[in-house]
Order: sequence, then structure tokens, then C-alpha cells
Amino acid sequence: MNERVSPAQVGTGAFVAVVGPSGAGKDTLIELARRGLAGEPRFVFPRRIVTRPSSGAEDHDTLTPEAFELAAADGRFPLHWRAHGLGYALPGSVETALGAGGVVVCNLSRAVVPLARARFERVCAVLVTAPADVLAARIAARGRPEDGPVGERLARTVPTEPPDLTIENVGRPEAGAERLIAFLRALG
Repeated sequence: MNERVSPAQVGTGAFVAVVGPSGAGKDTLIELARRGLAGEPRFVFPRRIVTRPSSGAEDHDTLTPEAFELAAADGRFPLHWRAHGLGYALPGSVETALGAGGVVVCNLSRAVVPLARARFERVCAVLVTAPADVLAARIAARGRPEDGPVGERLARTVPTEPPDLTIENVGRPEAGAERLIAFLRALG
């Protein structure tokens, strides 16, 4: 995190924003894709930086809110945002991977996709979704009351551009991961 990120648009590779509502299973599909593409170095799955301790439901690097704000103000993140009262950011390694022509895959807030499009040269959006009852059950199973009431999370809508791929993540998560992997491999 000692690298200073330049304000210019970066990358020749593809930045893939995996977006969707809470409980859709974005992190599950990303993890399965990471495992499925482990032997292919052009695919990069950077760990996000979040101002909350890491857990089994969300694996990431952690910064205190104060350290996060200082790093953001100092330009050390190629992309950062706030959601659910937390700070989220991507590490500087994202720029390195994009500059080398890599395919970078990240869980991103839907509201941040326009910022990613302004920041990175080539951005694709993959929408992961599920029916409301499935989302509600998954959110409740997390046991994170600090995320807010389930009903409020389900009611939240974020206007988005049409995605490049939509995955309805119901049934076996491996089926959704296979679709994600095929999409990623098709990126040239």
C-alpha cells in the first residue's frame, strides 16, 4: 500500500466488476472462479480493503477507518468507495495487473461501476442475482446485524447499465461459477 496511484486512466487488460444485491453469492462465485483459474496467471483476483474485520463470509484485507481515509486522501487506491457505512478500496496491484494485460476480477458496488469505467480502460460488468426469498435467506444466515435490516437491504435499488453477463445464482454455485469462468476466458 505504499504505491501512489496516478489519476490517469489505467490498464490495457480487462477489469471485471462482479456486482449484484446483497446475498446474491458474488463472493462465492468469485472464489470458485479463482480456484478454477488458479493455473492461469492472466486472471487476477485481488483482495479488497475494507474497514471491517475479515470473516468467513467476506475475506479481505482490513484497515481502520482512520488509516483508510488517510490512504484514500493520499491517492493510494486506484478505486475506493463507501457502502453500508464502511470504506472499500482496491489495492494498487490492480493497476499493475491491468497494465500487464491481465483480467482483474473484483466484487464491486453497483453504484461504483461508473467510477471504474472512468478509471480503467476496459470494464465489463457481471450481474449476479437471485430471487428475493433466496437473497433474504442468505443475508439472514450471515448473522451480521451491523449490515442493517434484511428488508432494507432487499429494498435498495441501484440504477445500473445493462451488464455484459447476468448470472441467476440459484441451485449449485458451481453452475454459476462455470458461466463466470467461461465469460472470463472469452475476454481477449
